[in-house]
Amino acid sequence: MKKRDENLEEHELHEHCHCHEGEECTCGEECDCGEDCTCGDECKCHEHETCECHDEEAGQYLAMAQRLQADFDNYRKRVAEQLDYQREEGKRSVIEVFLPCLDTFKEAKKNIEDEKVLAGINMIENKILEALKTLKVEKIEAVGQKYDHNLHEVIAVLHDNEKEDDIILDEFQAGYKFNGKVIRYSKVIVNKREENKNE
Repeated sequence: MKKRDENLEEHELHEHCHCHEGEECTCGEECDCGEDCTCGDECKCHEHETCECHDEEAGQYLAMAQRLQADFDNYRKRVAEQLDYQREEGKRSVIEVFLPCLDTFKEAKKNIEDEKVLAGINMIENKILEALKTLKVEKIEAVGQKYDHNLHEVIAVLHDNEKEDDIILDEFQAGYKFNGKVIRYSKVIVNKREENKNE
């Protein structure tokens, strides 16, 4: 009789999985849902819920997708930055080629005596400078300014005791900045006061 009861228990063990009763799955048999319980935790497959082993796998795929998205966003930013840099460098190259043309205005004005013609030349020069400003190009102020090694290049020194030291007396060649950075230094003549030899 006892043996018969043991056989009956074994039959019921394989007939009904313990995990259906909310206990830890230890029978190793296939659950009714058609999946093998491998998580070792309380199985809830009969309640149409996902086992924790499936949640962990889904979390890994989600983390992988997030990493790929972050890598793509970084790549897109790098490409945009490179394109911006190349555009700015292209502008800079054209501007540097164009600057010597502006120098001719200064030379031309030295030889023009007619006031009306001179006014016309000045108007054209100013229009060009205004157009360059839209490209973030600006002329460096020189004459009457204090010498600044970050903006000016000294090519000559004159002595005038009536003026302060390092004041720019004249400009040999105009300098320009592009996007706030110097692309050509102003070539200038600065003042140095002479020491009084009688002192």
